[in-house]
Amino acid sequence: MNFKKKYTKMTIMLALGQGVLLGIAAVAIVGFILLKTEKPESAASPNVNVPASGPASGQGTDKKDDTKPDTAAAGAPIPMYAKQHGVFSSKTSATSFISDENLAKAAAVQANGQFYVWSALGLSEMDADPAGEEGVFRKQVNVSPLACDSGEGELLRSVLGATKISEIQDLVASRKQSVGEGKKDTFSSNITAITAFTDDINVIKMHLLAHYSETGKCVKLEF
Repeated sequence: MNFKKKYTKMTIMLALGQGVLLGIAAVAIVGFILLKTEKPESAASPNVNVPASGPASGQGTDKKDDTKPDTAAAGAPIPMYAKQHGVFSSKTSATSFISDENLAKAAAVQANGQFYVWSALGLSEMDADPAGEEGVFRKQVNVSPLACDSGEGELLRSVLGATKISEIQDLVASRKQSVGEGKKDTFSSNITAITAFTDDINVIKMHLLAHYSETGKCVKLEF
């Protein structure tokens, strides 16, 4: 019996073609599998929520600015009113005017290189009422007690803000107690000297201010 089978040329060509196509398909499938396996999943797409270098513009940290604005050493200025008789370029001229005009309770207050002759100083306009006196008028001034070397700026503020003479007397008594018996206190001595010839609270304030205005280190006046 003859088991040999004869194939035509066309059949052989078709078989070869099918073999080539199957080979190409197999290579493509294997390559796709290899690429899918080797590529890391995390590299497929970048994480847009992670900043490249530090916080985005305008988003900064929550750190607060601890810088504090400078403030006056002894608080805000005190609006006051003075009873003014004249202004002079020197203390000598001012004191001569006080003497000539017989202004026993007046004093020369130094400010901005000039000397103002005042006879009263208070918190209200009525405290410095000119009362129709010729050449006398009411002048407004902002008084700023400072933290001077002697440390009396706050004491000056307390006196200028007092509404009764008893408040000043209590302040002096407290001051003497804190300093100690037998020890000299410049502030108390100044108040004692002024109250020796007047009990007018507006005159006391004016003379105390005149005293501390001489150096310019304990008080600042602005008009």
